[in-house]
Amino acid sequence: MATDTHEQEDRERLEAERDFLLRSLDDLEGERAAAGIDDESYSRLHDDYTARAAAAIRALRDGVDARPVAAPLPWRRRLLVGGAIAGFALVAAAVLAAALGARLPGEFASGNEANDAPAATAPDRRAALEASVEENPDDVGARVALARLLESDGDLAGALVQYDEVTARDPGNAEALAQSGRILYLTAKEVVPGSQQAIDLVNEARSRLDAAVAAGPDHADARFFRAVLLAEERFDDDQAIADAQRYLVLAADGPFAEQAREILALLDADAPAGTTPPTT
Repeated sequence: MATDTHEQEDRERLEAERDFLLRSLDDLEGERAAAGIDDESYSRLHDDYTARAAAAIRALRDGVDARPVAAPLPWRRRLLVGGAIAGFALVAAAVLAAALGARLPGEFASGNEANDAPAATAPDRRAALEASVEENPDDVGARVALARLLESDGDLAGALVQYDEVTARDPGNAEALAQSGRILYLTAKEVVPGSQQAIDLVNEARSRLDAAVAAGPDHADARFFRAVLLAEERFDDDQAIADAQRYLVLAADGPFAEQAREILALLDADAPAGTTPPTT
């Protein structure tokens, strides 16, 4: 039964990737017709989308996932983009902790120490969220909050389980798709490079990030996470540039703005007008 469920989930993800890529091809034709993309970028993206769509269709037909993973970047590119990967892992942890209102034991919620009770400890918050999820399994907000807390505690596997539970209930949840894609990509970087496990993880991470962007085109983090993966693993310069630029438009002062600008500099592209911080 577990195997059947896993196969069904894999099929649904392949179907989602196929549909996304076919829509992307249609959008690409529209951009070309409106002179919104140059011939070189069109050709590169069209070939990439077509190859990936064909691979997804073959996998659905034959039951064998043989989607390709492009060659890795040369070392000089990997050095900078790899820094972006480490950066979004570290920055994400800090952002998650801030979002959860993390405080040291004994600190107070505000400056009014006489009236404020001490902040709940992380184990207390975790227990409360786990109880909330158990009481109401369909509470997507509680599951996302629990996933963030688990990741801030270093439990990536537990966080991934919660994000998967969210997407099982809400397949178009861009936040859960983006964050789970990021976690899978971070996991891929920890296994043997070039191994089947690494290839599978990268493919699944990209599939989820594609789905996140499709579900929420203006979800800034999804754009940045995909830019990093594309630049590092797929070497799709045009889409990586587009995603990094879109991130800066959506979040010019966001937690990943510096890394997004580094990716653009690496790929010889400019940051969008008005998104570059003033020099001091």
